[in-house]
Amino acid sequence: MNNPFKNDPFALVWSAFKNLYPDKNCECWFDVVDDPNDVDGHYGWTEWHDDGTITIAVDIGLTLSDAVEIFAHELAHVAAGSDADHGEEWENAFDAIHAEYNKLGEELFDVRATAKCIDAKKLKPKSGEVT
Repeated sequence: MNNPFKNDPFALVWSAFKNLYPDKNCECWFDVVDDPNDVDGHYGWTEWHDDGTITIAVDIGLTLSDAVEIFAHELAHVAAGSDADHGEEWENAFDAIHAEYNKLGEELFDVRATAKCIDAKKLKPKSGEVT
């Protein structure tokens, strides 16, 4: 399947994940994850199958930016492994994917070079943002 978008954030997250964890694989789906009985607000899931394959899903009802973050969240589960839950190993994987995503985005869009043409002060990272 070819992607018509040159700036697809899902493809960028996937590239970040594969750059960091080239031997990790999973099947990715959009799905209706909304469960009226789910009071914790789960918007994606990761499932490890008996045959060793992994499936992740992202709720199709999310905004684009929320869905991209949930996609990175679920890929961090794949990177960290089934026993990691949301512990330090998962957190490190999520942070690494986020940093690689930002790096790839800056390379793709040449953000820093563009900053000379517009107000560079507007492009300063927010407090705590990985650059």
